[in-house]
Amino acid sequence: MALWMRGSVSFVALREMLSFIAQHPDGVRPKEMKIWAREQARLRTRNGKLVSNTTIYHYRNTLRHLGIVRVVNGRYQVAKETSLVWDLLRSLQPGLPELSLPERELFAQFVVRNQDCQRYFFNLFMPEGTEDYDLEGFLRKGTPVVWRRVDTPQGPAEEIYNVAQTEKKRWIRSEDERQAILYGVRYWARNELGFIDEIYLEGMGGLMFPVHLNGPIPDPHILKALREALTPEEEWTVFSLRKLAITWGPNYRISLERLYGTLKWVYWHFPQHVVLIPTSEAFATITATSSQAEMYHLRGYLQDDKGRYISHIRVHRKLREAALWPEIMPV
Repeated sequence: MALWMRGSVSFVALREMLSFIAQHPDGVRPKEMKIWAREQARLRTRNGKLVSNTTIYHYRNTLRHLGIVRVVNGRYQVAKETSLVWDLLRSLQPGLPELSLPERELFAQFVVRNQDCQRYFFNLFMPEGTEDYDLEGFLRKGTPVVWRRVDTPQGPAEEIYNVAQTEKKRWIRSEDERQAILYGVRYWARNELGFIDEIYLEGMGGLMFPVHLNGPIPDPHILKALREALTPEEEWTVFSLRKLAITWGPNYRISLERLYGTLKWVYWHFPQHVVLIPTSEAFATITATSSQAEMYHLRGYLQDDKGRYISHIRVHRKLREAALWPEIMPV
């Protein structure tokens, strides 16, 4: 099984390593890479520790499997025979604490196009029969997918299935599969590169959906959807933010950060027309069984400037006639 994607990877570290390799046209030996990595303070762990030999191996192996570097006579060289690699090299900005947007987009292209990543994860999002897609195709055609832990006659397992095509599913039973799919490529796409997002729903599991890598706040499509969702006959309309997230997030390919950022923008600009309704942290995490699970559940809630977790908003119908709407509506 091609499960080389095991475990989380820092794509900032991958960028730094790629930049180092690119400085040596004849390639770099693994020993030289270890010496270099130990000299890079920015590659240290959050606790300030040096990266392990296993981590260094995992980083260079990831670059190789993605087709960004190749091994020739024991040396790692940049695979310059492809135009996408050249595009990535031109976009590199080593030393920055975060990836730039062009860097994220290009790394995302390599991840989405990889056959192993497609086979084990991304194909679940795509309509039946879809082949040979890139990042643009994934963002345009991908549909929501759910993953959840279930008890089976064979023991505990994770099930991943497409919401619209429930017969399209994958069972995860081994630790290698779990590390490669859930904590590997899923983590890369969601946390590192930001082209899928996810929200936990009680009774369902983690709902994952493709999202655009960037966009404005406020987002004009969300502003228009909010305006049109207001009921003219009712003085106040109450919205569940999590219901908005699972509807507008997939429909508009917008991340929770941008969706909730837009709603906070509306609240800041029209506080007389918008009321935030908080919920307790204990209630929001009532089904969580660990501190890690609590954080995972809470990421699906809007958090206001006071640190409260907001579950609903109440919006007055007068917001439909607010003076600024014509200026921020999409053409």
